[in-house]
Amino acid sequence: MNKYWKLFIGSWILFVSWNLVIGSSKVSAIYEPLSVPNNKYGVHILEPGEIAQAANLVNSSGGDWGYVTVPIRSDDRDREKWTEFFTKAGKLHLIPLVRLATYPDGDTWVRPNVYDLVDFANFLQDMPWPTQNRYIILFNEPNHAKEWGGEVDPKQYTSLLLDARDIFKARSADFFLLSAGLDMSAPSNHTSLDALEFYRRMTPGWLNSTDGLSFHAYPNPAFSAPVTSKTRFGPTSYRYELNYLKSNKPIFITETGSTNPNNFYPQAFTIFTDTQIVAITPFILYAGAGEFTKFSLLNTPAYNSIQNLTKISGSPHLISDPSNPSNPSIKINDLTLPVELADTPEKITQGLSDRQTLDENTGMLFVFTKPTQSPFWMYHMNFALDFIWIKDGQVVQLNENIPPPTTSDLIPKVITPNQPIDHVLEVNAGFIKKHDIKIGHEVDYGQ
Repeated sequence: MNKYWKLFIGSWILFVSWNLVIGSSKVSAIYEPLSVPNNKYGVHILEPGEIAQAANLVNSSGGDWGYVTVPIRSDDRDREKWTEFFTKAGKLHLIPLVRLATYPDGDTWVRPNVYDLVDFANFLQDMPWPTQNRYIILFNEPNHAKEWGGEVDPKQYTSLLLDARDIFKARSADFFLLSAGLDMSAPSNHTSLDALEFYRRMTPGWLNSTDGLSFHAYPNPAFSAPVTSKTRFGPTSYRYELNYLKSNKPIFITETGSTNPNNFYPQAFTIFTDTQIVAITPFILYAGAGEFTKFSLLNTPAYNSIQNLTKISGSPHLISDPSNPSNPSIKINDLTLPVELADTPEKITQGLSDRQTLDENTGMLFVFTKPTQSPFWMYHMNFALDFIWIKDGQVVQLNENIPPPTTSDLIPKVITPNQPIDHVLEVNAGFIKKHDIKIGHEVDYGQ
């Protein structure tokens, strides 16, 4: 029963013991967001560059660690831009709610698929999130055909939710997955599906794949009903959804707002009193020109009224250094090397697979709780590696310039230690030769 079976994927090692098979590798590292002091105030932005203005709104009047909802498109995974966003979120004390999106093709948003999930998970795993919980909203209003490739498909959306849980949690158990907010005012016709009917047609059990629920709470019809409206189309429409779903999961109102925000705020915040509510992020801070202009809060009396509302100081579980979450290093042959730790089953499983590069003079250090002779292979690798095998603080084996698969040689290379080891250091090809690393060199794990 304690014997490990090994499946090797990427520069991965996927450990499968009987314990892991029954779910220990899926154990969630997220925490209940309402178990700590929580500043529920937030705002929805369209561009990462608006984050400072968002902080001025949600962390005002005694508030700290408010929320910001921001979409990330599949054609806009700019590493420098998004690293700056997450770093600033930590410095400005904002908790990101990141909504996944594809890109428009004419009047319709391209339907996402499992490959989009893999790309998003790999990209967002590398970002310097400021908080332990990494909140991900899984797309937008799929009960509208124009939001889902031209066709409403509840079962396909369910399948995507199930895939998302496997894909994101395999990379980090800190990902906190939220279902998409639906449009409660949408009718059932050839372009949309009633929200409650959409839920009914989803595959049973889908709630188990999410950690929380995202809702859109607008004063419909026409975004202009009284803020006090209690119909299933009004700003408390999410209560009809909760009643249907019979769920006690955390609630995130990721969109609310009015075409006349000055009449909607601040009174709207007085109606969102449910104890399950974690965050309320009105749409939208700044829309610029276009169809959303009437919803803009910036430079309006509504902005000032929200800013003046009394808030509390949130205390989310934090990553110690938002700009560099772990910042470990090792010393080998008098060279101090910053490393990224692969010290959980999820991180060991993923390794460096699917990444495009590894920064020069850095590495990934795999940490094993027991000596192992498990092989690695180069599945889904995009660049060559040197492998430094370590046991009891000493280099015991070296493998240089192991290439990734190519179009002419699709079978990934397999590398196996010649003895049980407790650490493996992966570095860019050429590192061993450049720094004259030798078998027998001592390794100091430093921080």
